[in-house]
Formats: sequence, C-alpha cells, structure tokens
Amino acid sequence: MNNKILYLASLALLPISAFSAPTVTFEGEVTTQTCSVNVNGSTNSIVLLPTVSTSDFGTTLTTGQTAGLTPFTITVSGCAPSTTAAQPITTKFLGYNVDTASGVLGNIATTSTPASGFGIQLTKDNTGSSAVKLNGLTPVSGLSLAVGQTSASYEFGAQYYVINATGATPGKVTSVTEYTISYL
Repeated sequence: MNNKILYLASLALLPISAFSAPTVTFEGEVTTQTCSVNVNGSTNSIVLLPTVSTSDFGTTLTTGQTAGLTPFTITVSGCAPSTTAAQPITTKFLGYNVDTASGVLGNIATTSTPASGFGIQLTKDNTGSSAVKLNGLTPVSGLSLAVGQTSASYEFGAQYYVINATGATPGKVTSVTEYTISYL
C-alpha cells in the first residue's frame, strides 16, 4: 500500500512535459504489388528547369505567377501484371520547406546568390494546368498499370512560382521533395 502511494506521489512530481513527449509516426503499406520506381530514369533524380528571366513571369512580377514548366516522368517497372483491371497507382510527394499558403516548394538554395520570393510548384500533369498543393504527404493520381502490363509511366510538371513578389530577387532556386508510390 505504501509503495502504491509513493508511486502515485512520484508521478505527481514529474513535469507535465514528461507526459507530452514528441512522437514519431511510422507509416507504410503491405500489398501484393511492388514495382521499381524512378524519376527520369534514376531513383534520385535532378529535374533541371530552364533559366528564365523575371520578365517571363509577366510585365509586372505578381505573387502566383509561373514560368519554366518542365515535365518529369515517374516510371514503375517490374510490377506484377494485373489480370482483371487496370491498377491505379498514387504518387505521394512530401515537400521540404513548403510555403503553407501556396503549397509550393520553398527555395533552399545555399549558393551565394539564392533567389528570394520564388519556389517550385509541382503540377498534376505535364501541361501545368492543375497545381499540386503540397500539404504533408500529398497523394497525386495519374499513374495506372494497364491489365497485363508490368510497367507504366506518367508525366508530372514542375515550374517556377512567385511565392512573394514583394522583395523578390532573382538567383538560384533549389527545391526538394521526397516521393513514394501507393498501390492502395
């Protein structure tokens, strides 16, 4: 009995922060399908956007303008072929330094001349007609493995995006996203 009281008393003396420790959540999938995945032919790829002028965004630089749309291809191969129906495959992007208002990848360039006010926007296809608004692990459809096939490809897009026109300055732009594939 005294041990129980001593234990409860010692719990009362612990700081509140001991009960609200940071957490790590692990997520994954167990599925009957797995494929090899690459972007533009490599597992870890660099997508080179063209050099653009600030005038390519328009006469007056405005937040939300885009330029330099560049397609990039995600390919899955070595998949188990589906025998009954096409299998939709979702690409999930997890961006670094994402601007919360626009969902655009922020600039993390560490050169002596990084651009300010610019980022990289991902698009749901190679035409740039529909933006991907990154918010945590963001699922984007597009890939589909046809019946009887063991590989598939899909072209997304990436383009410069004016995050904040006020005080924007030209320079180097570097953005990073992780990606994974979901078969569910």
